[in-house]
Amino acid sequence: MGYLFIAVVVICVGVALYKAKSKRKFPSNDYTPFDDITSGRSDKT
Repeated sequence: MGYLFIAVVVICVGVALYKAKSKRKFPSNDYTPFDDITSGRSDKT
């Protein structure tokens, strides 16, 4: 029964990755909060 659960999870993750790749809708990785920390920006203006 445990193998069935693992197989379903792996299939779901695979389908989600396939759909994201086929639509090219991966989130952008250009911005990180670390960029603001290193440049000294803050929300206070």
